Formats: sequence, structure tokens, C-alpha cells
Amino acid sequence: MSENSKINNVTLFINGLTYWQTINLYITLLQAKEDISFDEAKRQAILNYSEPEKLNYLLEEAINSPNPKV
Repeated sequence: MSENSKINNVTLFINGLTYWQTINLYITLLQAKEDISFDEAKRQAILNYSEPEKLNYLLEEAINSPNPKV
């Protein structure tokens, strides 16, 4: 699978989510990556909802090069 196909698949997946699915995915990815409270992760998810490239980056990172929590 080419790099473009992976990016397109992630983008298509994110684009197919409802508002709350997007927020919940964002919360889950943030909490998996950082030592962050649910409320803070939810706040960040809502603030960044209008910038899907940030969620795309988090999901790409989780799928392709996961790092331990910092």
C-alpha cells in the first residue's frame, strides 16, 4: 500500500465520523499519548474540532509510530 493510500484511508475514516465520534477519538488518542485528564482532553478536542489535520496527525502517529506516554 502506498503512503498516499494510507493518508487517504485515514482522512476518509476521519471524514466519516460524526461530531461526537470525532471528539471521542480525539480524547482517546490524547489520553493514550499524554498524561492528561479526561476533561482537559475533551476541552482540547472541542477546541481543535475545526482543525481536522490535528486529529489526522494524532491518528497517523498512533497507527504508524506509537510512542509511550510522556
